[in-house]
Amino acid sequence: MRWIFSLLWVGALLEWGTTNRPYIHPFQLFTCNRTEFQEEMDRNNSFLPEQSPVNMSEEWWENELWKVSPTKMFTLISLQMSLAKIWFAKLGSLEESGVTLLSPVHLYESLAALSLGAGGATAKSFREHLGLMDYRCVGDRHSWVMRWQGRLLHHDILTRQEGSVSTGAWLIFRKGLQLRRAFSWELRWFYPQVQLRAADCNQPRVAEETINSLVLNATGGRVSNLVTGLSPSTNLVLASYIHFTGKWQSRSQCQGSELQDFFNDGEDKVQVPMMTWCGKLRYYIDPEYTLIKLPMNGTVYMMLVQPVQSNLLQKIESTLDVNDIMLKTGLVRLTLPRFKWDSTYDAKELYRRMKLPDMLGGQANFSRLNNVQELTPDQVKQRVIFEVLEDEEKPTSADVPFSNTTFTTEIRIDKPFFFQVYDKILSQLLFLGRVKKLH
Repeated sequence: MRWIFSLLWVGALLEWGTTNRPYIHPFQLFTCNRTEFQEEMDRNNSFLPEQSPVNMSEEWWENELWKVSPTKMFTLISLQMSLAKIWFAKLGSLEESGVTLLSPVHLYESLAALSLGAGGATAKSFREHLGLMDYRCVGDRHSWVMRWQGRLLHHDILTRQEGSVSTGAWLIFRKGLQLRRAFSWELRWFYPQVQLRAADCNQPRVAEETINSLVLNATGGRVSNLVTGLSPSTNLVLASYIHFTGKWQSRSQCQGSELQDFFNDGEDKVQVPMMTWCGKLRYYIDPEYTLIKLPMNGTVYMMLVQPVQSNLLQKIESTLDVNDIMLKTGLVRLTLPRFKWDSTYDAKELYRRMKLPDMLGGQANFSRLNNVQELTPDQVKQRVIFEVLEDEEKPTSADVPFSNTTFTTEIRIDKPFFFQVYDKILSQLLFLGRVKKLH
């Protein structure tokens, strides 16, 4: 049997462009031990052109036969939810606009893609941190099974939220760098949404314009000036975005949108566009907070929490499990700000504040990207755009159940609050938001 696998490995070592080479599905190479195939790929560098064909088209998804593992999927979802709380708690100090947004799914995928280039202790830290370890194995291992499950999970989310979620990610290297074939190959299989590009970092302004123009065109003008502050020493930048456009699932029966007061930090007030939503909703009113569940289009719902006292926001956010609260159903007249915000942050700075500089800092080891030990990410920029559209269809008189004699619960979201957005099929946390100050 061993000689059969040896022949398979020999076939895999042939040049990628060799004709008449038998196709070997990568998962036939899964093993707890490093293979000659993996070691040869680590030794073999391939030049990165300015326009790399590494990223793959949608049709690749349709051709893969690797099965979903519900157990591993659940493990990844649970881990992402745990990481989300840690990330979100630290993000507050990085956000200056007053609105903090995070997509744990998107940040996780970006870090997992970047971790393919990590070596040594940095690789071990990434695998443990991102739940990519296979504890049935010992020593330095590839974590292909969990990465593949992550790819299937990511694709499942994007498919279910098609039309509501758009994403993009780019790894931009200094022009002329050589990348290890192993990194390019694994990136193609596990994170096909991440595109490779090269930029002339010797001219930082030109490099910034090149990158930002690429992102601007790819996003239809939605994301501008994502990358700034590059230097002649920049070797690597990860730039990415995720844009969510949602819609309330049930049509409001007393629509209205006007400027009303929002109390920043519970004190200073500012006039902002507010909308009124009326209908049957699920909610819970506690002496310390109000929680309301807002169904959205597709398989998404939002859990929104407004503390009674704004100074309790951080405490309630860190301790309250919104999905464990028993909600009541009733007719509600809800007034809340219009949801149209964006948030930008650098995950490298986030991890420095998390006291994990060995993963993205200057001492990190990314030797599986290139044989230059000093090659580390200069920036890991993420932009999250989150907006919810109002129902433009006006209700008819027959639709409106409210009258002067109808008892309704009045809920006003007019001071700092936070929200969480879930996919109800997998109970997966898709977005977190915190609104402390509006302008």
